[in-house]
Amino acid sequence: MTDDCVPVPLAESDWLDRTVTDLDGRRGVVRRVYQVGAVQVAILTTADQSPDLCPIWDMPLDLLAREGQKAAFPAYRQQVSEVGRLEFLVLYGKASEAETSRYRSMRDRLAPYSQAQSSLHVALIGQIQAGDRVVDYLQNWHGTVLNPDPLPEMPFRHTMTVRLDEAHREERWPDGIVDLFTVTLYPTLGLL
Repeated sequence: MTDDCVPVPLAESDWLDRTVTDLDGRRGVVRRVYQVGAVQVAILTTADQSPDLCPIWDMPLDLLAREGQKAAFPAYRQQVSEVGRLEFLVLYGKASEAETSRYRSMRDRLAPYSQAQSSLHVALIGQIQAGDRVVDYLQNWHGTVLNPDPLPEMPFRHTMTVRLDEAHREERWPDGIVDLFTVTLYPTLGLL
């Protein structure tokens, strides 16, 4: 990770403790803010209690709307879709010169946001220790980390051994001990 992508926690931000809405319509409370390169990324906890919603996630501040204000970059999702469409054309040699130029311009404009979220996630995963609480945000499983680095020969933390909370155990894992991919894990940071 380059120095400009190292997340720096911001102790002061007018976003802290504010209820916001992300581009997917999820309401959350901003609990922490990190500066990652040129992008500020918030850690949010859900404002709407539901067993179907992951209780913690991150989102660049530009993609959040506060009461009475729209998100600074409300067209982000549409532009991500457009980049995907154009990328297909470019990769298969079917893009016009104008489409190729538009693709590169949009890709470069969107890159800092995905880079910031990725860098923050990698940094937070790298800090997890045995005993820390995590959430698998795809399944909304909660658990306690038993071994944060079961594959130490890997250049990054690929999986973690976790004991799932009783409510999330299944027949496949009666003791609740599973290896989960870190790409879908999120540390609770003591916020839940």
